[in-house]
Amino acid sequence: MSRNAKIAYVSLLGLAGLIVLLVGLFTAAFGFFIGLIIAIACWVGSGILARYWEVKK
Repeated sequence: MSRNAKIAYVSLLGLAGLIVLLVGLFTAAFGFFIGLIIAIACWVGSGILARYWEVKK
């Protein structure tokens, strides 16, 4: 897998965390705290993946 593809996957995972956080904040789909926990999990996962693939976030 190319370096740009790895950066794209890490960035998309971070973006997914932001979207989940905003959905939890502004809608009644699920509570804010559930959205916050899922967003933090996405961000931690993207950090771990970035370190494993040796790319910068």
